[in-house]
Amino acid sequence: MLRRKLLLTLMAVILLLPLVFTESVKTMAVKNGNHDVDLWKVVTPLTTTTSFLNTGAHPDDERSHLLAYLSLGKGVRTGSLIANRGEGGQNEIGTELGNGLGIIRSEELIEASDVTNVDLIMLSEDISDPIYDFGFSKSTEETLHEWGEEIAYERLIRKIREYRPEIVFPSFLDVDSQHGHHRAINVLTERAFEDAADPTVFPEHLEEGLTPWQIKKLYFPAQSNSNATVSIEVGNEIDDVYGKTYAQLGEDSRYLHKSQGMGREVPVAPLYVHLDLVKSVHPIPDKEETIFDSLDFSFTEVAERLERSDNQIKGVLKNVQSALDAVVKSYPSREEVLVNAHGAIGEVKKAIVKVEKVIFQKS
Repeated sequence: MLRRKLLLTLMAVILLLPLVFTESVKTMAVKNGNHDVDLWKVVTPLTTTTSFLNTGAHPDDERSHLLAYLSLGKGVRTGSLIANRGEGGQNEIGTELGNGLGIIRSEELIEASDVTNVDLIMLSEDISDPIYDFGFSKSTEETLHEWGEEIAYERLIRKIREYRPEIVFPSFLDVDSQHGHHRAINVLTERAFEDAADPTVFPEHLEEGLTPWQIKKLYFPAQSNSNATVSIEVGNEIDDVYGKTYAQLGEDSRYLHKSQGMGREVPVAPLYVHLDLVKSVHPIPDKEETIFDSLDFSFTEVAERLERSDNQIKGVLKNVQSALDAVVKSYPSREEVLVNAHGAIGEVKKAIVKVEKVIFQKS
């Protein structure tokens, strides 16, 4: 299982590196002092192999501060999965409601996701989709009845199997005080921890070429450090490249939800995001140092955890990480980044061949 996961991760890097090429050859760049912001956005994800998915019901449900910290700060491959298009919300910038508002909010969500550099994933496929914001709902049951529980859940499992996040985090809890749409996404997300890894759940996905995926850690929002497994500071450190804290970057994203009147000014001051680890493939501790505890953060860490019988692929994985590190160290020179990215592609391809050979021999 580890070898197959490793193969998928290497293939993901192959897909990521062409973005580095594209950014490297652009003649224009978004600058912040001496920093090349656009280039850094595509280079920093090469530092880590881990991944994160935030699930929510409506546009503006994303936990923007946390997403900015993970994506912009740590380079984690970060996704935001949103169920519907917010057709039942308010509109502070115009008269459009219903589908018209849904189109506006979808565009706002796309722009907001670009600021935090996250992958946007939608369960709603078009404006006539059954996964629709029909207004305030009092319960999970009502929401899933209106959306079609089987439709919503099949799409969620499909997206998880496609995106393959190691960490998943719904934005809201399943509690009586919450909107039914929020509660429904929490319930489905928790259920998916086991079901996305179960080949008997939606087996048609496997016939289409997808594979089961085991989420490693599922967190819920916590109210304070006292009931959190881990707390992440997002408001007191100014990122050298972006010139703002992760909370401020998150608010830059939220300001783009203009129809909902989102976004606020936040000072440079201590601010924490609290998370409660509710499910894990490893024993759940009382406290964690970081959200990445028990996970492999890089190819080097993956190599160190492999069994002795896998010595033949340990070396190529370390070579991959060294090549990726060389790309990152080349920043901010676009020319050097481009040259080293070509070298990294070669090392990744070698590693894929080696891992495929080992999988074939042991299958």
